[in-house]
Amino acid sequence: MNLDPFKQAWQSQKLQPRPTIDAELLLKEVRRNQRNFTAVIFWRDVREVGIALAMVPIWIFLGVKLHLPWTWFLTVPGLLWIAGFMLVDRMRYKPQPPEPAESLRRRVECSQAQIEHQIWLLSNIFWWYLLPLSVPMLAFFGDVAWRRREGGWWTVLAIAIVISICVIVFVSVYRLNQHAVRDELEPRRQELKELEAILLSLRDETPTAS
Repeated sequence: MNLDPFKQAWQSQKLQPRPTIDAELLLKEVRRNQRNFTAVIFWRDVREVGIALAMVPIWIFLGVKLHLPWTWFLTVPGLLWIAGFMLVDRMRYKPQPPEPAESLRRRVECSQAQIEHQIWLLSNIFWWYLLPLSVPMLAFFGDVAWRRREGGWWTVLAIAIVISICVIVFVSVYRLNQHAVRDELEPRRQELKELEAILLSLRDETPTAS
């Protein structure tokens, strides 16, 4: 969201008796920005939930087809947990649609709440996304290593390579999400804080009666 024109208007009129900003235009800009952000979040959730649910029958099919040990199927609850968590989270924190007579301050507060929640969600992705997948996968690899222990060092090496690849993937996913928080969400939050500061300043600069 580009607030520079509004910042300049505010700064240029700070010394005047009645600083003014086109509140209607600014409200439209905030609403447009929030609509775009909400659409991005919506399609991200659709993609993640869809992939998690689609993987469940595929995972079961592979386990049955390849006669894999029971620990292979421990990942299924993890996939269902991720899909369920994201659906419940979306229902609980569904963005509020703008009201006809909604104030600019109210829309900024709604946008701030949405950004804050997304920062929390991605900052804690290890607990609700990565951990439910990594634990059953490690259990499966440990079970395979135990069943194939007669293979000696070759088995250990193969399992170590596979586990290393999984760790690299999980670490990469975690770092990508923290990168999104730092480079995308944090700047948005800062912009909204600056906008709120402008609104508070304008409210505090009402002229006193002579």
